[in-house]
Amino acid sequence: MSAPTPHTPAAPADGAAAPPAKGKGGIMKLAIIGVVALAGLGGAGWFLAPRFLGHATAPAEAKPAPIVVKVTVPLEPVVVNLAGETRRYVRVAVSLGVPSAKDAKEIEESKAQLLDLVIAVIASQDADSLVTEEGRDQVKEDLLARIHEELKLEKVARVYFTEFVIQ
Repeated sequence: MSAPTPHTPAAPADGAAAPPAKGKGGIMKLAIIGVVALAGLGGAGWFLAPRFLGHATAPAEAKPAPIVVKVTVPLEPVVVNLAGETRRYVRVAVSLGVPSAKDAKEIEESKAQLLDLVIAVIASQDADSLVTEEGRDQVKEDLLARIHEELKLEKVARVYFTEFVIQ
């Protein structure tokens, strides 16, 4: 047997092949492949997971961000006869929540139409539905929807009852 040369690794005595030497180049390639694979799997998961989990929404279906109310515009109180066979009425005062003072000026200009709409929505209710919190919340939702649809005042974000008395 001859002595190993400085450039060739020594073979093991039992005749088995020596494991290949790993240099910096091999470890770097393995690390790069791992990072690329993980990035690819993460991107695929981010892209596909909502579709498989049922959370995918088209951009048209996305809900707009809620409007933050910073100013309220009070409407004068009104007394309205309620629907139904008995003679009942409600005295209600409403304030409308809007995002800015500029929007409040636009609401001020539409007060007559808004009061008419409040009277129409309240007058269509009966006393039994208005004595519950759910009934009053439904009236607020109906009033807000009609403000948006009929008067095109989209900046009105909330309806507040500041006075509500049923007699």
